[in-house]
Amino acid sequence: MSIRVIDDLTLDIFVKKEILNDIDLKEKKNVEIYLRELFKTLKNKYNIVIEGYYNINIYIDKYYGILLHFEKEDLDYYDYFKNQVDMKIKIENVDFLYLVDDIPIDLSDKIKIVYKDNNIYIKLNDNLDEINMMKLMEYSKVIY
Repeated sequence: MSIRVIDDLTLDIFVKKEILNDIDLKEKKNVEIYLRELFKTLKNKYNIVIEGYYNINIYIDKYYGILLHFEKEDLDYYDYFKNQVDMKIKIENVDFLYLVDDIPIDLSDKIKIVYKDNNIYIKLNDNLDEINMMKLMEYSKVIY
């Protein structure tokens, strides 16, 4: 799991598909159970407290896993939401693009190169092993 805090109200969490093997994200009940466990992990392990009203977009990529994009609504009724989470969940199946500076030649059989607006993007056509996926994540910016 990788966490990117964008600002006080916005948070992105990347979760690799290997961690999600037993979770059926098509069932809303399963998603809610997973999010409750995730909130506990965020609080206990990373000292990130999720409380209040959130719009949560879940982007599912078949090769990477999921990206959870949290946007907290800045409401005046803060005391009402103390220690509670209310959320609107939206789930989308997408293909992540990876913005890169250089094209990784060793992955040429598993990727498609996309050029747009003087930028280079990589789209995965096949599963990458964990080492190559971590390299790609380290040297790129995920576009969802």
